[in-house]
Amino acid sequence: MKRNSSILRALLLLSLAVVGCDRERPKVVPATRPAEAVFDLDMKPLTPLLPNRPTHTTVDRLGNVYWVQETDRGDDTMFVIGEGGIPRATQLSVANLAALIGGAGGSAEGARGNIHGIAAAADAGGDVYFYFLGSQGRRTIACVGLFTPKSEQIRILAATDAVAAATGMGRSLPLARASIVSDGRNVWIWLRHTDNWAVFRIDPSRIATSGPARLSKAFDAVKLDNKPFQLTREEMEIAPAPGGALFLVDTAAGHLLRIAPDGNASVVRSLIGLPRVLSSPSVDKDQNVVLFAASTDLIGAKVSSDAATPNTNAPYPALLIFKPDRMLSIGRDRMRAYPGFPIFSTRLRQLVPHPRDGGWISYDAGSGELLHVTLVENLWP
Repeated sequence: MKRNSSILRALLLLSLAVVGCDRERPKVVPATRPAEAVFDLDMKPLTPLLPNRPTHTTVDRLGNVYWVQETDRGDDTMFVIGEGGIPRATQLSVANLAALIGGAGGSAEGARGNIHGIAAAADAGGDVYFYFLGSQGRRTIACVGLFTPKSEQIRILAATDAVAAATGMGRSLPLARASIVSDGRNVWIWLRHTDNWAVFRIDPSRIATSGPARLSKAFDAVKLDNKPFQLTREEMEIAPAPGGALFLVDTAAGHLLRIAPDGNASVVRSLIGLPRVLSSPSVDKDQNVVLFAASTDLIGAKVSSDAATPNTNAPYPALLIFKPDRMLSIGRDRMRAYPGFPIFSTRLRQLVPHPRDGGWISYDAGSGELLHVTLVENLWP
């Protein structure tokens, strides 16, 4: 019995020692385990379009995607694609606009022009706002209007004379380009040419249900470092920013600005060293600024004789996410598309948030594809 008790005590002490060793043994972390989540950029094609065309896209509150491409013939039409995945033409076309604006007897004969931008107020009824500029014979025709998807009705908010007066451009209005963006609740319309500019802000909840609407300027002037800043260059682009503000991409000056509702501008970050071809900015779910950068020559770099040939050793094209302490780059090696998609030449010009499915809707000028771009966590980096 004594011998058995001794053996039992020895086994008990041995087991306690083993347990103690197990408690003190550090956990082994695999060397390949990432410090944070790694993402791929998934690019799902929605429909093929013509490449290298000025193309404008937007998404309504139901997730329907709208687009219009500016044509050389001046016969633009807005299209929509819904859950069925089949594109169809809408009633928003140059011919219908010309008839509504006031052609002779309501006729659109001889009318030509382009729809310069579209934006859906997804959180405020879902109407699609647009700007049109064209001609009918020798007469300039232009308008700011809205399209109601449910009824397919077009409403003119401000026709040619009203737009010319509100902008102060008068007879120089045909020289102006327009950009339209929305944060879901408000719509901004920016018209500019080399000598003049105007930014209007539309609150859909304050627009009467019929008749024309008064165009109210978002601000009369913009100041950067207490100095006047002119929004006249065509290569500039705007996008909605948090807090009812606007982002402005200025690749010529090499910076990204935030324009507050009162017109005071501040530098969000420098763009020096980034490619010259950048998308309009957006924000992710964590309110980080997001840009897509194509594989082109860099801002601030000396342009060589063969600068038109992208540097294939660079990590571009890439989606850039600017966090408070660093920049994340999701480069071409983490961009997923269908076999044969020309990833090296990807040039996304807009990042329009999808209010229902997340990610962004964008047009790739390189391939001509209309894409739904999303971040997907890579569990096997």
